[in-house]
Amino acid sequence: MNKQQQDLKLGLTNEKTIHKELEEVFGELKNTKDKYGIYYEYDKYNEKYFIEIKTRRIKHNQYNTLFFGVNKYNKGEALLKENPDLKIFYLWSCTDGIYGWQHGSSYYNIVRRGRCDRGSDETNLCIDIKQKYIKPLKDLL
Repeated sequence: MNKQQQDLKLGLTNEKTIHKELEEVFGELKNTKDKYGIYYEYDKYNEKYFIEIKTRRIKHNQYNTLFFGVNKYNKGEALLKENPDLKIFYLWSCTDGIYGWQHGSSYYNIVRRGRCDRGSDETNLCIDIKQKYIKPLKDLL
């Protein structure tokens, strides 16, 4: 199994592991892959929320910022046009807990981020969120 496959497996396993914890905050959640396919921009949803989960092997505040792909933000903008009452969250499941940011809730930068350690250039434009805007899961709502 190559490094990219290992990381994908870690992320999918973690989504299952934290599912109940997420439901304690957001209510009953469904997996987007079951309705929207495996390449959908978000991982979990219900009638009120869409949630993207990034699994990281770091403490949440190890770096000054955390990030996710701008494609996910753009999809969130489209979803909010269709349903302005929807809330969208980007979560980072780190070694010290689950932390998140609500779509559009604070200032952010668009920067090129990513990695090159898995055999190819995996950099893209990303939404870069400063730590001061990222909250623990229990404080998101």
